[in-house]
Amino acid sequence: SSALDTFVRIRDQYCTWPGCNRGVWTGDLDHIAEYDHDDPDGGGQTTDVNLGGKCRFHHNLKTFGDFVDDQYTDDDTGRVVSTITTPEGLVVPGPAHNGYDIHPGLADVTFDTPDPPPSPPRTPPSRRRTRLADKHARRRTERNRNRRAREFADTDAPPPF
Repeated sequence: SSALDTFVRIRDQYCTWPGCNRGVWTGDLDHIAEYDHDDPDGGGQTTDVNLGGKCRFHHNLKTFGDFVDDQYTDDDTGRVVSTITTPEGLVVPGPAHNGYDIHPGLADVTFDTPDPPPSPPRTPPSRRRTRLADKHARRRTERNRNRRAREFADTDAPPPF
C-alpha cells in the first residue's frame, strides 16, 4: 500500500546499505526475504519489517550479487535493525541513524495484513458461436471439400493410365 511505502521510506530515510547516503525517496523498496510467488505464505511477505529502502545500485548488488541482508526488530528499542553479510562472511551493521531518531513515534506504528481482495466472479468464456454451431460449420466445410474433391476426380480421364 502507499501507506506502507511511505512508512518504510520515512523510517529508513537513506539507503540501508552500510555507508551509503543516497536518499530512499528516489530508490527502491526491497524485500529482505524474497517474495515466493509459488507459495506466498512461505515467506517474503510485503510487511514493514521485510522491506528495506535501497538505492538502485545497492538493490541490484544485493539482488544479483552474493551479498545477504537481514532486517529485524530489536526487542529492547522496537527499532528496525539491518545488517549486510558480505560474500566473505563479514557481517556489517546497517546505518546507525534512521527515521526513529527524528520521529520517535514510528516505533508505535503497526501494520495489519490486509484481507485478500475478493476473487472476481467466474464468467464463462465468450465464444463467437456455440460448440454445436462450430461442429456443424466444420462438418459443412468438410462436406464441401469432399464434394469438390469428388468433382475434380470425375473430370479425370478413365483408365488406362
